[in-house]
Amino acid sequence: MKEIATIQCPKCRARVEAAPSATARETRCGVCQAPLSVRAFPRLAAKDAKDAAFGTLSAEGDAVCTFYPELQAETVCDECGCFLSEKAAVHWNDATLCMPCLHQLREKRDSDAYLSKRTLHDNVALGLTVLLAPFTLLTGPMALYHLIRHRKASRGIVPRGPFRWWLALVLALAATGGWLFLIVLWISMIVREIAA
Repeated sequence: MKEIATIQCPKCRARVEAAPSATARETRCGVCQAPLSVRAFPRLAAKDAKDAAFGTLSAEGDAVCTFYPELQAETVCDECGCFLSEKAAVHWNDATLCMPCLHQLREKRDSDAYLSKRTLHDNVALGLTVLLAPFTLLTGPMALYHLIRHRKASRGIVPRGPFRWWLALVLALAATGGWLFLIVLWISMIVREIAA
């Protein structure tokens, strides 16, 4: 037997039967006799179709979903082993996961296959040398350190070539070498003035 959709009376909170279709219905509350205008939308009456779209409703003795106990368990989380319905299961990278495990893989464990963002170290080094060009006395060696320190790090979620890394390395070396040349030249000029 199909369950009849009901709403609550706003005055006394008693249950009032909703209209069977999407039409408006003028009625009175059976308890407090307050006048009501009831409008039921198709989604309220389509409860069975909604449940079927997200998984099978569980019966007595079935394994139930950990997150939706009214749904039958259809799969198991590959990380923690909890029972999942099709509504609660997340299929990611050839694995079936529950949302807490996916969150843990992305945020806590920093698993490479599940990261949503990644630092592009070659872009950081380029920014240090190009955007902060007046301060290359400090940022040139910082960019060199950053490039060498993270040279084996992943280049991003989307595969990228090594061009930016090499460009950043050449610019950082040129900036650092230029400052070293100017410092040596300046010191030699001071020494020459003192000796003369």
